Amino acid sequence: MIQSRTAGAPYVTEITMAILDDPQRLNRLDPAITRLDADAILDACVEEAARLAEAPIALVSLVMRHVQLFRAHRGLPPELALSCATSRRNSFCQFVVRDERPLVVEDTTIDSWVPQDLVERYGIRAYAGVPVRVDGQPIGTLCVIDITPRRFSPAVMNALEVLGTRVAARLSELVGDEPAEGPPAAPQERLRLLRRMARLLEGALQALGPPLEQARAAELSDTPTLDPAIRSDLSAAVLCYEDLAVAARELSTEATRLSRGAPDPRVETLLMEARSLTRELDEAGPMVRLAQGALSDRVGLEAAAKAVSVTRQALDFHANALAAAQRLLKAADAVDAAWTEVLTPAGEVAP
Repeated sequence: MIQSRTAGAPYVTEITMAILDDPQRLNRLDPAITRLDADAILDACVEEAARLAEAPIALVSLVMRHVQLFRAHRGLPPELALSCATSRRNSFCQFVVRDERPLVVEDTTIDSWVPQDLVERYGIRAYAGVPVRVDGQPIGTLCVIDITPRRFSPAVMNALEVLGTRVAARLSELVGDEPAEGPPAAPQERLRLLRRMARLLEGALQALGPPLEQARAAELSDTPTLDPAIRSDLSAAVLCYEDLAVAARELSTEATRLSRGAPDPRVETLLMEARSLTRELDEAGPMVRLAQGALSDRVGLEAAAKAVSVTRQALDFHANALAAAQRLLKAADAVDAAWTEVLTPAGEVAP
């Protein structure tokens, strides 16, 4: 059944938040899905969706905790093509995921219940999206967007649903592509490495807290500038994030290898927390990409500031990432304690 909304009260509620933040749903957003490597199959799906719908914009959107991440896209303005995201609360796709059924908005100037930031700043006038599921959980959408009011025929919606199943199949394949084994290592050695990496990430995230709070509180200027001091701080923050993101993915890979070599429910918990940490850091990526674009003059400051205004919720990643790192350490400690107890002969004291 396709839902087509009419004017009414704002549609974002506490129930919406609870459904979208359901841990089972978020856990299906595997790091293999949220990485932004170009994918020929997903790119072909958005191209086909745009062609069939005769729409200028098409997306594969992953609805995460704070942002909707564009895993594949066509027709976006340069700054959004760079950030590959907007805040989740600004998205139309959140409603497709929440209700697990297609959504059509024919005229955003009439359907005033939809979030207005993208309508006002980017001129979105019409939208059609279908849910994309992995392991039965709705993780995102395949959608098309137009800048003029319009209708979407039943034939177009049927075609989008067929393409949506193709997108879902491809994302499921990506999850199934497990990392290579890497150098031989005993489970205990992998666990020690993983704990060291988690402690480093926890420390780096704690250090990032104060500057992120300043960035969250900052007011955006209509004519932004980057003086030398701000440019220097921004460059340092970008490099720090890049190191964090690489380390988190390496940690997730090590946790996968550990779970493969040492089947244990406690190790599965550890793996889940490692993936959660990677996912939370992925949510900060849009802001980092915009900063990189502004620093390199790839996008103008005004365009970057415009994109930041619809992506600011990405800054909320920090508290969840820090909590994930701390849960990861707690899970690693639990595995270590259990294994030490098993490996220590009776009557001896563990080292």
